[in-house]
Amino acid sequence: MVIALAILAVAVMILVETQAGALLMSTDADRMQTATYLAEEKMMEAQLLLEREGWGSQDIEEEGDFEDFGDEEFRGGSLQLELESDQYDDFKWAYTIREINLDIPSNLGDMAGDLSEGGYFGERDTEDFEGSQPDLTDLGISPDMISEYLGAYIREVRVLVWWGENDDELDQVELLTHIINPSGAVTSEEDTTEEE
Repeated sequence: MVIALAILAVAVMILVETQAGALLMSTDADRMQTATYLAEEKMMEAQLLLEREGWGSQDIEEEGDFEDFGDEEFRGGSLQLELESDQYDDFKWAYTIREINLDIPSNLGDMAGDLSEGGYFGERDTEDFEGSQPDLTDLGISPDMISEYLGAYIREVRVLVWWGENDDELDQVELLTHIINPSGAVTSEEDTTEEE
């Protein structure tokens, strides 16, 4: 009887530990799913901000919590989300919108050769590219000029949503995308100040 009780006690302990582990995994999965949903919402908000206010020459960095989630200005007055008041209290967000720096080589032939060696062009011989492309500096074009020109057309949007203290940076979701500005029009900080 004592041996049977000991076996039963061990089995119950193992069962309780398994259930506790499953509960923790389920909670983590729920938080990860919620954080992904919130990050997608903030990504949409950042993209709408760029569309509404235009592309500025300054980087944008914002952060906050989800206390007013569902009542944001970009949703308009007609669409308000009905949420439990404390549903997202444990979650925080931050996003950055910044111009990207492109590292463009001055010798396009070397770049094509490097891509070919990596298999980008399939089975073509790397010798097909060597010396066949002009050096941009021979044409009076520096890689910095191209990078600055293309910088007006591309912005990196990075959104981070985390929960709890997140000291080890494991309890977070990060989304990254690049947005193309078809017009290339960029407003400087002086332009924005003059409008106000």
